[in-house]
Amino acid sequence: MSAEDRAHLAVFSGLCPDAQCHTKLFFPAHDSSIECTGCGQQHQRTVLLDVQEVRNQEVALHHILKNQLVEKFKPKKGSDSIKFLGVSNYQCKLLSPILTRYGMDKRSGEARLLADMGQGDAFDCKLLASRAFLIKPEHIEVTGYGRDSTGSMGYLEQTLAAVRQSNDGEERLVPIHADGDGHCLVHAISRALIGRELFWHALRQNLKQHFTEQLTAYQELFRDFFDADEWKDIIAESDPEYLPKGEELMGLRNIHIFGLANVLRRPIVLMDSLRGMQSSGDYTGVFLPGFQAPEKCRDKNGALNKPLCLAWSNSGHNHYIALVGVKGRPVPKLPNWMIPKAWGMPQELIPTYVKLDDQGMLEIGGDKCLQDKYVLKLVNSMEKVFEEKNKVRTSLVADYHQFVLRHTGMVGVAPERVVQKTQSAVSEHRLFRCLVCEALMEWTIEPGILLPGGALYELAVRNGGILDSSKQYVFPAHDIVCRYNSEQDVLVPKGISKCRWCQGSQIRLLNGNNTIVYENGDRTLTPTNDSNCHCGFKHYWDGQEYDNLPDFMDPVFSEWNGKVIKESVPWFQHESDVSLNSNVFEVAKKLVQKYFPGEFIRAHLVQKVADTILAQTKKPPTDVVNANAKSGAAEDI
Repeated sequence: MSAEDRAHLAVFSGLCPDAQCHTKLFFPAHDSSIECTGCGQQHQRTVLLDVQEVRNQEVALHHILKNQLVEKFKPKKGSDSIKFLGVSNYQCKLLSPILTRYGMDKRSGEARLLADMGQGDAFDCKLLASRAFLIKPEHIEVTGYGRDSTGSMGYLEQTLAAVRQSNDGEERLVPIHADGDGHCLVHAISRALIGRELFWHALRQNLKQHFTEQLTAYQELFRDFFDADEWKDIIAESDPEYLPKGEELMGLRNIHIFGLANVLRRPIVLMDSLRGMQSSGDYTGVFLPGFQAPEKCRDKNGALNKPLCLAWSNSGHNHYIALVGVKGRPVPKLPNWMIPKAWGMPQELIPTYVKLDDQGMLEIGGDKCLQDKYVLKLVNSMEKVFEEKNKVRTSLVADYHQFVLRHTGMVGVAPERVVQKTQSAVSEHRLFRCLVCEALMEWTIEPGILLPGGALYELAVRNGGILDSSKQYVFPAHDIVCRYNSEQDVLVPKGISKCRWCQGSQIRLLNGNNTIVYENGDRTLTPTNDSNCHCGFKHYWDGQEYDNLPDFMDPVFSEWNGKVIKESVPWFQHESDVSLNSNVFEVAKKLVQKYFPGEFIRAHLVQKVADTILAQTKKPPTDVVNANAKSGAAEDI
């Protein structure tokens, strides 16, 4: 094989560049674009961290084959499931109702009820009036976070080209993704404000309250457009919990955009395809905050709040997306001829709420951004509230939605219902995680099947006699592995017998906080570069995660009052965290305490066991002295 062929067949590893992911990835030398198996993002090879060739060809081949097999059968992450900086759109969707009622205490960083902080019962969205999201150039192509992929790039091609031409030929206004779940208008506005869909719930809550409080004014202004009995429906449609009737679409409409412009105290520009903008249809407009005094629509420096920009993503006019600026580039501007006419208000009011530059161009969004670090801190504080209330984490609910509901064809399930189903599955020990492909699985349990008299309980008794808590019971026909809980006299699910995606056999029970109930020796999902086995992940042992699996010493023998200790001892060394390396006297103490509980045992017994261990590990005398000094072995225990 030539050197060129060998180079082509080489395998490399690298870390996902997402700061909250850092999954270790393996890929052939010829791959230039790599999909992260952790967060689901697609990355160019040039942005991966710590890229290096995998010298152990056996390890390299194992990972390449595993990734190919796993990714072939595992369901692809949807745009709402892909994590960016550790958080997916679906998690934002779940946390949004929490953010309506809670805020983050500036001093402690902890979540507190807004009412307890004297800020009312619900978040006031006008606090975001001057904020604007600017996407970083390197994030524009991140699926589910950056550039919209629902067809808008084609539909808006001429519109975007005209905007580029008016901005020195540079892309400064980018259409970005918004989830299409019936809340796309408020998702798009939330993204235009802070880059995440975290405030969709508060926006709808504020909108409903605004319509209710200003109903008389709205009825008067729009008396020629809406009948009096229509306002009841308009207000109802604003509610975060609104459900459509029959075949009715769930989306919001122009009157709601107008209301949101007043809620936010800033204009909202709605764009369309170039043909649509030039038509007489009602699909574009400048929505002015006309129910707010102009002086209330200014930032702290007295400047008018800059408009947000939305657009339709297709000719069906059934999905809104946000158009945002790019960080590090000049603020995007719309040429005068592209600025739509005012919607619902006199055209002459535009200069009252919108400032044009000397060339008659309109600045979009502005540059007052919330930092990613702050947004993630906000997310983490709300996550604690969510977990406290629901006993499950949003990441687990999102995985349940991705792997269980979508896989079975259940779509459009309300988030609160997904939370309930996840809670039920966790409390009944029905959720499991595959350690190979990381897929989530639910085992459907029949009532009473694991209790005395139940089918599996009785089957275990027939096959093995008296049930033993030290054994595991495998039921391939029912796709479950159990252990026996002697205190409750019940079989408890321990794992599913085979992964439904990759066919692997390492499947472990999940806790509500999305942590795995590992067994000693399991490869965890935490990456490491210090493992002697070159698997790239840490290993679980007795509640800790280690870089390496332990060495096992020959059984240790000792005597005390005629009693013999005989036990194989796991021994850890070469750990990157040196505190995890085995300490001879700590190991000796645990053995003595285990086999001689309740006795007043002096140090010489511990020393005797330690000496036996040291002899087997062949530690140098200097290490013995250091270990002896650090452990305080001269003390009684």
